[in-house]
Amino acid sequence: MSIGMPSALQRQPQRGVAAIEFAFVMVGLLLLLFGLVTFGVVLYTQQTLSRAAEDGARAALMQPAFLAGTPDEVNAAIDNVKNAVRDSLARSLVVPGPGGRTPQGRREWVATHVTVDIPPPAASTVTITVRYPYRTVGNPFPDVPLLSASTWIPDILESHATAALPI
Repeated sequence: MSIGMPSALQRQPQRGVAAIEFAFVMVGLLLLLFGLVTFGVVLYTQQTLSRAAEDGARAALMQPAFLAGTPDEVNAAIDNVKNAVRDSLARSLVVPGPGGRTPQGRREWVATHVTVDIPPPAASTVTITVRYPYRTVGNPFPDVPLLSASTWIPDILESHATAALPI
């Protein structure tokens, strides 16, 4: 038997080592991929909420009733701003499940689940607050016990925008 050439008996215990190494590496890569995708979806949802709140602030600038309107006109202006926010969210991809298949279904889901708060204008500003229930109904991922993102994702994602009304 030569010293440089391993025999068939010496090589046999090495079979399957590559598969085991691949399994260890693949688990880590899948965890990393899941974390990246989860973070990306949360970031997209937060950016969408910010854009919707900004769209509401732009709509508020187009409502002259905020400065010199009757209470009924102010309430109608608030409803117009809420509709602008809801329309903005309905055009995005934040509506999960079967409700997101049609534009009308997305609009209804947003109107049912997303909270848009607009207090009556104070002085010459109006603030729009949008709250999205991410973990309860908005999370597109199933809850996996070992991979749960519940420790770092809030229950409700929130965004604000303030518009300075022209005097």
